[in-house]
Amino acid sequence: MLYLKDCYLKEAQTKVIDCNQEQKWVELDKTVFYPESGGQPSDKGKIIWKEKESLVKEVKKKDKKIIHFLEGEIPKKDTEVKLVLDWNLRYKFMRMHSAQHLLSALILNKYEASTVGNQIGEEKSRMDFHPIKFDSAMLEEMQNKFNEITEKGIPITISFKDRKTVLEEVDEKRRVLFSRLPEALQEIRVIEIQGIDNCPCGGTHAKNTKEIGKIKILGRENKGKERDRISFELIG
Repeated sequence: MLYLKDCYLKEAQTKVIDCNQEQKWVELDKTVFYPESGGQPSDKGKIIWKEKESLVKEVKKKDKKIIHFLEGEIPKKDTEVKLVLDWNLRYKFMRMHSAQHLLSALILNKYEASTVGNQIGEEKSRMDFHPIKFDSAMLEEMQNKFNEITEKGIPITISFKDRKTVLEEVDEKRRVLFSRLPEALQEIRVIEIQGIDNCPCGGTHAKNTKEIGKIKILGRENKGKERDRISFELIG
């Protein structure tokens, strides 16, 4: 999963280690494609080999494998292939996912409400928070604070830390995010917005808050007792 260390890697050479001609999928030795998970849709792009080309239309995790579903011919096992991301789509998801982390952090810090659901999209995204009831003044404050931070270009970094170190370093509000991870997971991928947030995450992210752009909060919905949903888009 090459994207875990380098979210900006657009291409890679690899080989097919398994395939299914009927179900039209391949498993690869390594990949730049993010599989659908954690509210982030899968990447798309293409796979090229021997002057042939097929579209990567969906990527999913299945039985601890990453399966690439193709449109077109399926390369056979052991075939050397080139992977090419749909970079415009990936970059939208990177910006949106980083926006989700930043907005989550601001609301957790200010109101002690946790993110309890999210769905990232190309043009707009949504997030559920609990326990909280937003009013227009609260949403305006969060939007202004978010946009102030993005203008500063604060670094967003990826690191891999052992479980014990992470639990010792993070503040109490965020410790629960890490403690929920399976005990068997001893090395944790941490996304840090420097000075603002630390969060365990396997998704793709921008390098700094400037790349995210500004947020426009589109509205809120009541989704149950002390649970509100915010929808937003990115501008600029």
